[in-house]
Amino acid sequence: MTPRLHIEFSSGSSTAAIVRRGPSKWVRLLAWNTADDTITPGSWFHGRIYEDRCSVSPDGTLFAYFATKYEGPKSRGVDYAWTAISKLPWLTALALWPQDDTYGGRAKFVDNQTLIIDIPNSERLTTNDKLPKGFSVLPRRYGKRQHLPPTPQSTASFDGSQGFDQNGRSFQYEAGRLVRKGRLIVDLGAMLPDPERSPDVAYTW
Repeated sequence: MTPRLHIEFSSGSSTAAIVRRGPSKWVRLLAWNTADDTITPGSWFHGRIYEDRCSVSPDGTLFAYFATKYEGPKSRGVDYAWTAISKLPWLTALALWPQDDTYGGRAKFVDNQTLIIDIPNSERLTTNDKLPKGFSVLPRRYGKRQHLPPTPQSTASFDGSQGFDQNGRSFQYEAGRLVRKGRLIVDLGAMLPDPERSPDVAYTW
């Protein structure tokens, strides 16, 4: 079966996060340099990454995501849902915000040091993790008028089968293969779950 693919582009660099889904309950994160079409494979995750609730920092270094995991060990105050920031292409949480349900959790970078996270009006946005000096995380509450900074929009696009990167260059996704003008960028269909510990660099800001 061809894995499902979501591509999240940074707004200020030639970096994109590839969220590869499949087989069932498995997700892999990869980094794509759209300028030279190099791929850096990253974490495997046994759970769900909500593709429409993730974001890449404008400089392409950080990945914010909303995830759920109903089985297996969990820690850091997580029940089954959380929002986290990690270093692309890894999912190791540099900072983590437990969520009470799946109604909120969407993350969106405003700039390289500001992140907005959606939460219901009844919840609080809390973490036990230390953020770098100058880094801010702002809650956006449903149904409540707030004066929050606008989030940047990427000019890149992907509809599940084809798209355009940040430089306006076209690409296609066919039978598990990401290609550009007939040239293979990466074969995503050939990958099988093989989770490994993230490298040491993924554990520090």
